Amino acid sequence: MTTSTEIRKMIKKYLTTSVKAQFNIDIDLEKEYALTENIVSKKPVIAPTFTQKILSKPAIKLFLTSLINEINYEKCSWDFIKSKLRSLQNSDPQNIQMT
Repeated sequence: MTTSTEIRKMIKKYLTTSVKAQFNIDIDLEKEYALTENIVSKKPVIAPTFTQKILSKPAIKLFLTSLINEINYEKCSWDFIKSKLRSLQNSDPQNIQMT
């Protein structure tokens, strides 16, 4: 079973690595979303809390919104996210390896 801390780390790594791969920039996404829980289903949900840093970059905002929606609407599984991370990290040796 995946713990809340593991989920947070995986989401942060997935979003950050995906942005790096798509836009070739390193960007700190720490304040750009909040991980919360759906009141009814008790499943983790990502709530965008985009700051001006993201809002001023429409392409990145749209990209992150799409990734977040895919996760929230369960269009991709945790296994998919893990495999995507491995693939992204293998394609760029400068990326931090998963722990």
